[in-house]
Amino acid sequence: MSGEHSLRYEKRTERARDLVAALHLPHPLTAELLHRHMEGLRGKTIVIRPASTRLVESGVCGLWIEVAGENFERIHHATTDSAVHRQQFINHEFGHMILRHEKELLPIERVALLAPLIPLDAIAYALSRSSFTDDQEALAEAIGDRLALIMLEDEADAAKGPQTGFGRVL
Repeated sequence: MSGEHSLRYEKRTERARDLVAALHLPHPLTAELLHRHMEGLRGKTIVIRPASTRLVESGVCGLWIEVAGENFERIHHATTDSAVHRQQFINHEFGHMILRHEKELLPIERVALLAPLIPLDAIAYALSRSSFTDDQEALAEAIGDRLALIMLEDEADAAKGPQTGFGRVL
């Protein structure tokens, strides 16, 4: 890793750590608790579903979308048999929400890729990704990574059971 690239990575990781710490997440953190916490932060329901085959074939592995007239947001993710991989797609979209990235009006060609998930005549605003080349995507991914690490650490701690002072002495 080049020195400049390494420094950018370290700063991005530190920023992600700070942003996630400011969320005051519940512990032990699970995918379900994170989902509910994000709904509380957003003030609306977040529906999470697999993306259509056409959307994934277009190169999109995650999509955060809002359709005019609906009182909820959606996250669509690429289909995978791996629960960890699926959660990473979702965590990345939560990263965009945490960063308050703005969604854009989708052109009709992109809306068509979402059919039949949403009507073709829907006015849809979305933030979608198909690569991690820019800083916005990299920071959202770093937040997704941080969320995943917390869930992994919390899962390991929960598996050990409650830690008492007495147990540490012996």
